[in-house]
Amino acid sequence: EDVLWIGTYFGGLNSFDGKKFTHYRHSDSDSLSLSSDNVWEIYEDKQNNLWIGTLGGGLDRFDRKTNRFEHTQYKGTQYPLPSNYISSVLQDKDGNLWVGTSGGLTVFEKNKTDTFCYQQTKDKNSLSNNTVICLLEDSKGRIWAGTREGLNLFNEQTKTFQTFTTSDGLPDNIILNILEDSHQTLWISTPNGLCNAIPK
Repeated sequence: EDVLWIGTYFGGLNSFDGKKFTHYRHSDSDSLSLSSDNVWEIYEDKQNNLWIGTLGGGLDRFDRKTNRFEHTQYKGTQYPLPSNYISSVLQDKDGNLWVGTSGGLTVFEKNKTDTFCYQQTKDKNSLSNNTVICLLEDSKGRIWAGTREGLNLFNEQTKTFQTFTTSDGLPDNIILNILEDSHQTLWISTPNGLCNAIPK
C-alpha cells in the first residue's frame, strides 16, 4: 500500500501515505484503540496483518478496514503472553508467529489456539535469558533469538536452544539485532560493536 508506519516512544502509532499523517493513540475510554502509546515493534505478516508490539500494552493487531486494534495481553498467567512488553515479532516460513517479550518467547502456531512459551530455566538448553530483544529466521529456516544474555539458536526437533556468548567469540552478550547477508553469514550488533558470524 506504500504506507510508512512509525512507532514512537510516547506518541503512539503514526502512518504516512506520502501526503498526510494519521495518528493512532491510546484512549482509556475506547477499548479498541491502541493499547499503549509506547510502540516498539511494527511487523507486517504474509497475510498483511499489521502487528504492533508495545511496551506495557502487549501485542495489537491492527484492522485496516475498521481502523481498530485487537489486543493480545498478559493477564496474570503465561497464556497467551508472558509479558506485555513486546520487543520483537516474526512470522516463520510455516506461518507461525514468534513474539519476543521481556518475559520470554511465545510462539502462536498457525491455525491453532495453542501457544508455546519458552523461558529461561536451570536447564542449560533453555532460553538463555527471558528478555528477547530481536528475532531472525535465516535462509535455512533456522530461528535465532537475541537476548540480554547471548544469542540463541532454536532446535526445532528438541524444542531447545543452543546459546552463544562472549566465550564463543561474540563481542558482547547483549544482542541488539541480527541480519543475514547474501552469503548466509550473520551480522550481529551489540553494545560493544558489530560481529560477523558464519554458521556451520
